[in-house]
Formats: sequence, structure tokens, C-alpha cells
Amino acid sequence: MRIVIIGGGKVGGFLARQLREAGHTITVIEKDESNAEELAAEADVLCLLGDGTDVALLRRADTQRADYLLALTGKDEDNLVACQLARAAFGTPRVLARLNDPRNRRTFDALKVPVVGFTDVVANVISKELDVGELARVALLDRGDVSLLEVVIPDESPPREVASLTLPPSSILVAVRREGTVLVPGPETMIQPGDRILAVTRTETEERVRDALLEVSATSNGKENGNTALLEGEGIEIVTALESDAHIPGDEDG
Repeated sequence: MRIVIIGGGKVGGFLARQLREAGHTITVIEKDESNAEELAAEADVLCLLGDGTDVALLRRADTQRADYLLALTGKDEDNLVACQLARAAFGTPRVLARLNDPRNRRTFDALKVPVVGFTDVVANVISKELDVGELARVALLDRGDVSLLEVVIPDESPPREVASLTLPPSSILVAVRREGTVLVPGPETMIQPGDRILAVTRTETEERVRDALLEVSATSNGKENGNTALLEGEGIEIVTALESDAHIPGDEDG
């Protein structure tokens, strides 16, 4: 496929290399001169220096012949404009944008621009690395304002009744997974060591739900597993979208 990538920073550069190795023809538009020079030197891709929302530069990138345009900058507004221009001005059949701020998802959805949400990818990667007892976000709901969480109860925790938990407002336990079965918890349900608790809460109260379930203080969260391949995680999600043409529902540089 012919693929135009807007943004040749960490994410865009990674994808350009991966897709070129897979045999695709890649053109990258990147604002930063050093990023563009480095990518052109290391990978067999054409790098154009400039703004990916510039119609003349999109024309130079042969966007009219592209099978796909990937807008992967750290600015949602630039990603949205680039995708809209590619479709409207150049007839690019498929576009995909990087979503940096979940609050902007509604705009992308309204304009039918498919996105890959960086925050969703980070949550998925981190959840695979956390120790037992840590909080893992399973999904973002309601445009990113509400979370579906899973908390694993450590083996050393004593059994506790649901009614004894001090959960924050607008939070609810929706399921308990235990030894291959799923229970719908009530006030008298006992939380046992090894249980996997699914809860729904506001994103800003995730930690309070975790603390209530684990009876830990705010100073003993123990979050020290941070060496995860976030960049590769996002890259894999985008490559998966390309291969399947899927609309993946979903921080900084492009």
C-alpha cells in the first residue's frame, strides 16, 4: 500500500519503519527538521519537511495516490484537519487519526474519522504489567469520563463484605470473577482473596475505588512497574487497524 504519515516523531517514526519493513511505500510529513533528517537517514522512506495540514505539501506527498493517510501528531486538531483534507481534497479512501485527548473523541466521531486512542493503549499495556492488587483500567466509557476497572484482591487480604466497603460516590461493583465463575455482588457478598472485582466509577475516583477494595493508604500504592513498551503498544494497535481496516475506539510529540 501507499501510506502517507503525518508526524514523524516517536510514534510516526516507529510506524514508518515498521510499515516500510512490511513492504509498504511510505511518505512522511514532519515539522521538525532533525526528526525528518533522522528518519530519512535510517529508513527507506520519503520525508517532507513541513505542516501536514498544508494542501500543497499533501499534494507533494502524492496524497491523491495514497491508499491510507495516518495522522499521528500530538495535536488532535492537526490530525483531524489532515484526515479531512485527505478525504475531501485528495479522495484518500482510508484515514486513521491518533487521538491524544479522549475529550475530543466526540468531534472525530461526528466527522466519521476513525481514531486510535493513545490513553486506551497505555491502559492496556500497563494493565498487563501491574502486580496483583494493582488497578487495571479495562475500558473507558462515556467519552473517557467513566472507567470500567478490574482490581485483583491479593492472597493475603482478609475476606470482607461488600457492605463494609467505603466506595466513592458514583461508583458501583458490577461483577466478581472467582474460580471461573462470575457473581453479581450484593451488599452481603464476601470479597475473597484472589477475586477479580469489576467496578464502574468516574476516572478521577479510580484510585479511591482501588483503595477501598484493598484497604490501602494513598502512600502505599506501590506503582513501580513503569518500564513498558508504550510506543510499541500504540504502534501495534495502529498496524492492527491498518491490517483489518477496523475502527479502533480509542502523549505528546508527533
